Amino acid sequence: MDFDLHAALNDYQAYMCALESCPQPAASALPPTLKPASGGLANPPASQPTTYRDLPRELIERIGDYVPVQDVGNFSAVDRRTYHAMQSRRLVYRYWQRANQAVSLASVNQLLSEMGSTLADPAQHVEPIEALRQRLEALPYREQGEAFKRMYAAAQRIPKDGVQIQKALLLHSLCDFHWSHRDELFDFAYAMAQRRAPEEENVWTELADSLRFLLFGSAEFVERYQTLVARLASLRVSEQAELIPVLCLRMIHFGGSNDRLPGLYAVLREQALQLPPSHQGAPVGMLASAIWVLPHAERLAQYTQLRDVALSLPDEQLGVALRSLPEGLTRLPSEHHAHELQLLEPALLRVLPAQRAQVALGLLTYIHRLDDALAKWVWQQGLSLLNGAGEAVLCDVLSRLRAQGAIRNLDDHQWDMAVVEITRFMEANQFSEPARARFQDSLLWLRS
Repeated sequence: MDFDLHAALNDYQAYMCALESCPQPAASALPPTLKPASGGLANPPASQPTTYRDLPRELIERIGDYVPVQDVGNFSAVDRRTYHAMQSRRLVYRYWQRANQAVSLASVNQLLSEMGSTLADPAQHVEPIEALRQRLEALPYREQGEAFKRMYAAAQRIPKDGVQIQKALLLHSLCDFHWSHRDELFDFAYAMAQRRAPEEENVWTELADSLRFLLFGSAEFVERYQTLVARLASLRVSEQAELIPVLCLRMIHFGGSNDRLPGLYAVLREQALQLPPSHQGAPVGMLASAIWVLPHAERLAQYTQLRDVALSLPDEQLGVALRSLPEGLTRLPSEHHAHELQLLEPALLRVLPAQRAQVALGLLTYIHRLDDALAKWVWQQGLSLLNGAGEAVLCDVLSRLRAQGAIRNLDDHQWDMAVVEITRFMEANQFSEPARARFQDSLLWLRS
C-alpha cells in the first residue's frame, strides 16, 4: 500500500493526542479532589494514539520524500527531529535552488558533478535536473546544445522518472535549437534510447514526434524517419501502437509528393495489421487518415480494408479509430462519401460515453470537404454523440474545431447551416436561455 501523507498529517486521533500532550493552562487542571488517590489514572486506556512526535526518524524521512521540493525548508522547520531527519532532502533542496539559478554550461556541469558524488539515490536527482531543463533557454545560446546532452545523459541514469525528463527535453527543448544542431541532438537521443533495456519505458514516440523540428523534406529528416520505421519490428506491442500513429502524422513533413511515402506507408500498415485488436485503434485510424500519401488509384482499396478492420474492433478501440477514420473518408472521391458515411452510422451507436466528444471532433473536423447534404447529416450525427453531455462539452468541441481551423474552412453557407444545427441541438437538449445566449455571443469568435 502506498504511503498516505495526507492521512499521516491529518489523523484526528493523532491530532487530539498531540494536543493533549501540550502543556495546559493551570485553569484546566483537574481539581485536587477529583484526582485518583493513587496518583494514576482510574481507567487507563489500553494504548495511546501515536502522534507525530512518536514517529521514528525513518518514517519522517519517508514523509519528507512526499513534500514538494519548494516546501522542504518549511517542513524541516517543524521541529529539531524533523530538521535532522530531512538532512538528505535538504541537500536536494539546495541543489534544486542552485539549478534554478544556473546561467552557464559550467554551472550545469558543476552541479551535475556534485550531485553525482553526494546523492546516492538516483531518484534524488529528478527535481534538480528538471529545474535545469527548465533553465536551458536561459543559458548562453552556444552552450545550450552541450547542456542538453549533459542533462539528457544524467536523466538516463535515473531508473524511473528520468525518461520523463528526456521526453520533455525532446518535445519542449529541441525546437529551440538551430536547424543545424537539431540533427545532432536527435542522433544523441536516439543513441541513448538504444541503450535502454527492452522492458524499460523508452522515448521512441517522442523521438518520432520531434522529427517535426528537423528541416522539412531534407535528406536528414528522411533518413531519421526511415530509421524509426525500421525500428518498429523490434519494439513491444504497446510501443508499436503508440509509434505508428505519430509516424503517420509526421509523413506530412516529407513535403509535397515523395516516392518513398507509399513504401513507408506499406510498412506501417503491415505492422499495424499484425497488432492484436486491443492495440489497433489508433494505428488503424491514423493509417486511414493518411491515405493521401498513396496514389489516387490505391486509396479506396486501402481505406476500405482499414475501415473494415476498424469496425471489427472492440468498442474501446473502435472509438479511438473513429477519431481519425473520417479524415481518410473525405480523401476518397466524392461519389463514395455517402456510402462510407452510412457504413459508419451503426458504429457510432457503439462509441463509449468517454470517447464520444473525440469521435464527434473527428467527424466534424473535415466536414468542409463534403457536399451540403452530407455536411448537414454529419453535423447531426456528430452533435448527437454529445446528447446529454452539457454546455461545457459542446463548448470544448467547438473551441477545438476553431483551434484546428475546421470552422474557418467552412464557407458562409456551410457555417450558417452549422449554426442552425447547433441551435437545434441545444434546443433538443433543453439548454438554458443563458447558455443559448452565450453561444450566439460567441459566433464571431468561433468564426474568426
